[in-house]
This record gives sequence, structure tokens and C-alpha cells, in this order.
Amino acid sequence: MKVFLPLVLAITLFSCQQKLLKKDPKDVVVGIQPYGKIPQNILDTVQSTLHDMYGFKIVVLPAKELPKSAFINIKSPRYRADSILDMQERWKPDSLDYLMGLSEYDISMTDRDENGNIKKPEYKYKDWGVFGLGSCPGETCVVSIFRLRKKKNYIDRLRKIVVHELGHNLGLDHCDVGPKCVMRDANENIKNIDKEELALCENCNKLLYGN
Repeated sequence: MKVFLPLVLAITLFSCQQKLLKKDPKDVVVGIQPYGKIPQNILDTVQSTLHDMYGFKIVVLPAKELPKSAFINIKSPRYRADSILDMQERWKPDSLDYLMGLSEYDISMTDRDENGNIKKPEYKYKDWGVFGLGSCPGETCVVSIFRLRKKKNYIDRLRKIVVHELGHNLGLDHCDVGPKCVMRDANENIKNIDKEELALCENCNKLLYGN
């Protein structure tokens, strides 16, 4: 038993030192891709929020329109968030580590259960409107201000959502540890975002940055 103790100890120490973020934060570059007419104060808010939260360099790219191939009109005119992510993966220049789309248009996705089946009732979840979607882990995410700007606490909620979606890109899943962690699942209720703080809990912070 004593023979294996050093090996076990070494493995344990190695595991504790693992972290999701492999680069120094100041070397990470995130691009914000505006879709449509995003007010300058919103762009400034998203840029400063992401920088202050993660310490990354945030650059705003020239605005463009979403391609018609992502458009869908089942319940209402929207753009498919999953299609946007696919396109952003192709568009993202090598100079960027991550790319966040910021849309003035409504976005949606098909919401599925843990087995990959469309949630019930299907008519509700086949084209499910969302505030944001991010690959976990991945290099792209998208956030829409379309329905957010019609709600109370617009700016506060937007700040939490952009931090949350980029957190998914970095490899952070929905948090069930910190009761006010910004990575908690909103569980289909926008008011749950108001209960969160604009901060990672201790557990998520360690997962991202290590010890």
C-alpha cells in the first residue's frame, strides 16, 4: 500500500491543479458581433462587463445582418440560435478565441430533454424562444436583446446573460452549488436571473481558474 501512495498523491495533486481556462486571461480575445442595430451604450455595456468579469480583451466587430438561412417563422419571426452558432464557428477569425453574437432580433432553439427528445408539449418547445445560447464548451455564443429590452432590469439582466453564455463557452455548465452564482440555470423563468449575482461562485471560479 505504501508503494502506491506517492503515485496516488501525485494524481490527486495533478487533478486539483486542472482548470478550464488554459491561457492567461489577458491573452484571451473575445469578439462581439452585432447583428442589426445594437445601441452603442449596449455594446459598451457588454464590452466592459465581459472585460471586468473575466479580464479578457473584448473587441467589437462591424455590425452585419443575420443570413436568411437562419430565419424561421413558426410561432413568430425569429432566427435559429443553433444555426447562428454554426455560422459563427465558420466566420470566427483565428485572431479571436471566442465570438459572441449580439442580436437585435428574436432567437430560438429546439429545447430537448436529457435523452435528446423534444420536451413536451412539443408545440411549445420545438421553437423555444431564448435570451441566449452558448456551446459548452465551445468558441461561439449568441445573445438577443429583443425580448430583454421589453423587461424590467434590462441592463442588469443583459450583463448576467452575456457573462453566463460566455461561461458556457469556457466550459462551465449550469451551477447547482452556489445559490446566487451567475451560472445557475434560469429554469425558464427570467425572474430567477434577478436572484443571481454578477459573479461566479467559489466552485465555478476554481473550475475556471484553478487553485
